[in-house]
Amino acid sequence: MPNEILRHPRLSSDAVRLLAWQLSLPDDAKDPLSKTARQAGIGKCAFNRAKGELKREGYLHEWRQQGVRGLWSTVQLVSNAPLKPEQALALRDGAPAGGNPAAGEPTGRTVGRHPEKPVLENIPHHPEALLEAEAPEAPAVMEAGRQLISTILDLEPRLRVPRGILPQLAALASAWLEAGHTPGGVRAHVQRSLPGPKQPIHRPGGLLR
Repeated sequence: MPNEILRHPRLSSDAVRLLAWQLSLPDDAKDPLSKTARQAGIGKCAFNRAKGELKREGYLHEWRQQGVRGLWSTVQLVSNAPLKPEQALALRDGAPAGGNPAAGEPTGRTVGRHPEKPVLENIPHHPEALLEAEAPEAPAVMEAGRQLISTILDLEPRLRVPRGILPQLAALASAWLEAGHTPGGVRAHVQRSLPGPKQPIHRPGGLLR
């Protein structure tokens, strides 16, 4: 584990502990972060704070995906170096992430855990699960739009939108994709448009529109 993690000025001790435990798991482990937190003795509130810190600093990326039986699951990518959203997506899809390794980073594998087990406890609280009700014969670009909105909602806890707006946001995201924009480009644009980390977002639906 790089010294940059141990000395990180914005990661709490719980975040560092959670990341260290996850990175220490065997290569074939599929444990989600919530299970690792319980094993590490990190309580629920502390876990949520630590998880948010790891997301903000680029050590944790999450995506929502729908399985063959219609169940929604969370895919988590944990790394020992901070990754931009497009780099994390490239690693998830098996492509080179690019960029130079952080100073002090070990020469071994950069990516830690990539568990693909469904984190079912998150599903009832995740609004994009309602997108499952859309017609299964929807065009591929609409499905890509729904997936894009799912990943955007995972970028920032303040992006909590009313359930009824999800189909509209999916349609808008599909229009951006049809216009030639990449999912990573749309996500990066949303991130650049967010207010400071300590500022509230009073109308996340309007901001995303």
